[in-house]
Amino acid sequence: MFSNKELRSMIITLFFEQLLVMLVGIVDTFVVSSCGEAAVSGVSLVNQFNTIFIYLFTALASGGAIVVSQYIGNKDEKRTILSSSQLLMFSIVFSIILSILVLIFNKQLLGLLFGKVESDVMKACVTYLRISAYSYPALAIYNAGAALYRSMAKTKVTMYISFAANIINVVGNIIGVYVLKAGVAGVAYPSLISRVFSAIIITVLCFNKNWKLTMIQKISLNLMERCSNVF
Repeated sequence: MFSNKELRSMIITLFFEQLLVMLVGIVDTFVVSSCGEAAVSGVSLVNQFNTIFIYLFTALASGGAIVVSQYIGNKDEKRTILSSSQLLMFSIVFSIILSILVLIFNKQLLGLLFGKVESDVMKACVTYLRISAYSYPALAIYNAGAALYRSMAKTKVTMYISFAANIINVVGNIIGVYVLKAGVAGVAYPSLISRVFSAIIITVLCFNKNWKLTMIQKISLNLMERCSNVF
């Protein structure tokens, strides 16, 4: 059982982590405001769409983490590794499928969700959504890896990763909009880079022997075996 102090520490770090995850889109909207009304409208509309996927990947990872946590509590290492690798595998495959669908049908999806909008706004929406779609697998990998860390009560690690990702996003937005004058793409690419950064860091930590997370390493190896069997 967790003490009140441990619970407070976990809840606070989880709260700030989720806040930082959502802050990426908010910062994009704020910085792109200097590029005109069409750019702001396009980024804002697509961020509403992206929020659905963020919640979807978070819910998927959280549900899988519940199962993993039960096996960890029962000290069932074999089923812990199996369920964790399944969570990672399903998250990756599911996110790639969604990315492909969004890249193919982005205009149709935007038209269905937001109806007829001005051509400048739609152009901004398409640009931002296409670039954002490439980050969906990274979001899924990060959420799955973060969920596994939370299962072992290591919530501070994921909070620090989210904080670093936000710094990358803010700096990238400033460079993209004010230095490179890239407009909507100037805020979309930094978001993509920050999410890929989070996915890479959480993956690297899974293989880092210095962390002594033997369970995570076994999960990752099990996942690699599954991938090799698929391909």
